Amino acid sequence: MMEVPIAATARCEIQSVIHFLSVKKVLPVEIHRKLCEVHDERCRSVQHIRKWCKEFTTGRMDIHNEDRSRRPSLSDEIIEKVKRLLHEDQRVTIFELALRVPEISASSIERILTKKLTYHKVCMRWVPRMLSENHKQQRL
Repeated sequence: MMEVPIAATARCEIQSVIHFLSVKKVLPVEIHRKLCEVHDERCRSVQHIRKWCKEFTTGRMDIHNEDRSRRPSLSDEIIEKVKRLLHEDQRVTIFELALRVPEISASSIERILTKKLTYHKVCMRWVPRMLSENHKQQRL
């Protein structure tokens, strides 16, 4: 029998095998052993297989993972909103900005300020990070 790497096998295929064997009343440990025979040691953990077996025995029929809600992306509109609020008051804190822009987290606001807009805090103010020509030469 030729071993197929787990990376080449789709998750839904593995989960369909788990579903089939759990319906046949095969124990999760035995399912794990059988999967390891075929896919080497890189297959799912026993805990993962137990979780899926439990879901299948409680009536789940779908072998595909459910879609998860993802973090909102940092759109240009949100970045502009943060930039506009920063220009209104350069002494504003990240916490205050997070209250004014509730659709993203404080860590996302900090990432916008430092990475996207290249600002940093100096004497309680957000200022653009600009290097003089002399500083640029020193960094080379």
